[in-house]
Amino acid sequence: MTRQEREEILMKDYLTAEDLMQLIGVDLSKAYTIIRDIRRKTDRLGIQGKVHIQDYIDYYQLDVTRYQ
Repeated sequence: MTRQEREEILMKDYLTAEDLMQLIGVDLSKAYTIIRDIRRKTDRLGIQGKVHIQDYIDYYQLDVTRYQ
């Protein structure tokens, strides 16, 4: 995955299992497990199969300045 592809995904309002597959390099089953784990901690969207980008950032404690 290129830096540009990563930035494009992280610019979205929410992430899908397919996005997580690309970002983290996991299979679909693991991506849905990650979504469930993130949603257990916080769930701004309340939409099955999707997580708000901020929930993802908070869950993994990412430094967002890296992508600006």
